[in-house]
Amino acid sequence: MKTLRTFKLTNKGLVLLGLMMVVLLASCGSGKDGDVKESSEMGGRGTTSVMEEDSSQSQDHVTIHRGQTFGKVNSSIFGTLDSVEEVEGFDEAIRKAIKMPGIMDVREPDYDAVIHLDGKSTSIHLWLESDSTRGMFTYITDTGTGYKLTEKSTAQLKESIGQLRYTPEQAMDNGDVVLSLGGIANREIWDKFMMEVKKKKPASVQLTTYTKEGSPIFSDLEYGDQGEFFRHRFDTTHDPMGMPIKSVEFCKELVAEQTEQGIEYRLNGCGEGDAQESETFYVLFPFDRVIQDN
Repeated sequence: MKTLRTFKLTNKGLVLLGLMMVVLLASCGSGKDGDVKESSEMGGRGTTSVMEEDSSQSQDHVTIHRGQTFGKVNSSIFGTLDSVEEVEGFDEAIRKAIKMPGIMDVREPDYDAVIHLDGKSTSIHLWLESDSTRGMFTYITDTGTGYKLTEKSTAQLKESIGQLRYTPEQAMDNGDVVLSLGGIANREIWDKFMMEVKKKKPASVQLTTYTKEGSPIFSDLEYGDQGEFFRHRFDTTHDPMGMPIKSVEFCKELVAEQTEQGIEYRLNGCGEGDAQESETFYVLFPFDRVIQDN
């Protein structure tokens, strides 16, 4: 016998996980490739409006974060690059980028990057489309102005970030709800998220599912920040064996159904007319698959 429970929402947010997508794209304004040169319009590494003193770590390095929103760096670190070549590659990419005309109107960034060099730090939003030879970035402090990367810099940054691996252990430390063949970790974080939703309070959670090859698939869920619904971001771009997908959807309710295997969660009231069930969000919490913290 099944028990059906429905959490109706009157807030905004993200939802959980699934295996499909609605591809979210936006143009980054191209323009002709010009001669590559260091641009004084960019404000260089010494610009005080972009740079801040960084005394927390002496060694030069770059922290990479999955892009979540505009105007701030995602607090969870996806990976760290600390070789001289990698740090200098990011520095050169910024210095040789070309300012793009107009005001940017783009989707959320693929990554945030914080470049720690010579005791200072630069924070940027970064777009690196898999099918594009030239990426772009904006400074965190000026998200309306874009800079186009050279083909060489784009290839270098893709290679550097592409070799990073987001392990289940790192996901657990970052506070993700982790679902893998070994079971579920940080289940209490999901329970806390559901308690906040019941109270009609803003809440967010990240679910990271691992494929049998060990690749992460992300499902970010936010509730209650911009209205009475869930906002669900689905990202498979870190799974080299699958189709790269990024999608965003807004749904009105998160449904919990108890089955013999465990508790299933689905998103309803999605898309136009609020009549659809999410095609990318489905989560099953088996009763006997919780990973205990050591």
